[in-house]
Amino acid sequence: MGCSLRLSAWAAAGGFPPSPSDWRGRCLHRAPLARRRCSAPSSMPLAAAPSLVASRPRAGTEHEWLWDCRGGGIGGGRKDYSKEMEVAVRVVQAACTLCQRVQDSLLVPYSGSGSVHCKLDRSPVTVADWGVQAIVSWLLSDYFQDEHVSIVAEEDDQTLSSSNGAALLESVVAAVNGCLIEAPKYGLRSPEKELGAHDILQAIRKCSSTGGPKGRFWVLDPVDGTLGFVRGDQYAIALALIEDGEVVLGVLGCPNYPMKKEWLNYHQRYYRLMSKVSPPTSGSWHKGCVMYAHRGCGQAWMQPLVHDFGKFNWHNSREIHVSTVSDPVSATFCEPVEKANSSHSFTAGLAHSVGLRKQPLRVYSMVKYAAIARGDAEIFMKFAKAGYKEKIWDHAAGVVIIQEAGGVITDAGGRPLDFSRGVFLEGLDRGIIACSGALLHHRILGAVDASWNSSTL
Repeated sequence: MGCSLRLSAWAAAGGFPPSPSDWRGRCLHRAPLARRRCSAPSSMPLAAAPSLVASRPRAGTEHEWLWDCRGGGIGGGRKDYSKEMEVAVRVVQAACTLCQRVQDSLLVPYSGSGSVHCKLDRSPVTVADWGVQAIVSWLLSDYFQDEHVSIVAEEDDQTLSSSNGAALLESVVAAVNGCLIEAPKYGLRSPEKELGAHDILQAIRKCSSTGGPKGRFWVLDPVDGTLGFVRGDQYAIALALIEDGEVVLGVLGCPNYPMKKEWLNYHQRYYRLMSKVSPPTSGSWHKGCVMYAHRGCGQAWMQPLVHDFGKFNWHNSREIHVSTVSDPVSATFCEPVEKANSSHSFTAGLAHSVGLRKQPLRVYSMVKYAAIARGDAEIFMKFAKAGYKEKIWDHAAGVVIIQEAGGVITDAGGRPLDFSRGVFLEGLDRGIIACSGALLHHRILGAVDASWNSSTL
């Protein structure tokens, strides 16, 4: 395997990634800067371990770090997804900005963009859900314009297209255009003119793929944890790329999950209050982060939000690792906040049986996966109630990030999660278990088998 960050010349003065047709002609000279062992199998040859490399820059240009990860070991064999990772991270950064603006507007009474609506299943939805889906769809389609972009996503345009949806659609259009006009700040291209209502609806409708075992498609949860979002708490923007049923890369935008672990003790409302009293300087808070990983790289990364830090720069990225804690007494486990689709009582019983003594960390959205990937927690357990089916967009991005950070995630039978069977995780055995290491994971699996027959699930 080979994994690197490399210098690039195209990112000067707001430039954006070369189009796919240009990429083939940009073979950069690479010279090793450092070589070190990462979370790779012990049988992996040193020459195949992930490394940091750099390209030779062209004179007279600005440079910044560019993602580059190629798997396959000696002799190659894996595809290079560097351009997909480049674009995905930048797109999620832009989406985080839109979400932060909408979430802030939730605190302003009678704000159109800050209102909360109900879908047909009575789950909450906001301007941010539709807005993020629209900008991700538009930006990916704009970049990969000579390729078919297939996207599986959570939202549809039914509410916005209804007779009562005109005012709401207007708010979505305003939010999307307000974000896209700043696209060059993220190294992306803005539309030549503002998008109209028809353009926004078309972008949302484009996200109608149903997935499956063959081909390539993106998977998007525009706002994972909308309930946390509307309460000013944790949420995530989750984008993953699946090819032939396998998740090949994942990006998690966590706008309220701070870069600095010590800030986890401060609720976001406290931060907003203090910001009113004494506005922070750009980058001083590092309130949110974006995490990303590529399958087979053996590394996962995190960078601060452009919205908080003020500038997109790959130099600000740092590698993340799962925790080394293997003693259940010292381990922290996460579970969903909502009781509707998970059993807190069953996970509490499991926690006691394996020796977990800490109170559970109940977190909205895929931020639970982010917590494990960077070592803030060790275990995530979710056991859905009868009749509930897990969706692929609720897990795809988080799964690959945990795995590449060194963690283990399977269903309760010890089998990998299957993303090749449409929009649902079909064939899931009882529940989902993610751990920082194999020892904890093995103990949880054993506890599930020992107690399942006595459960009411």
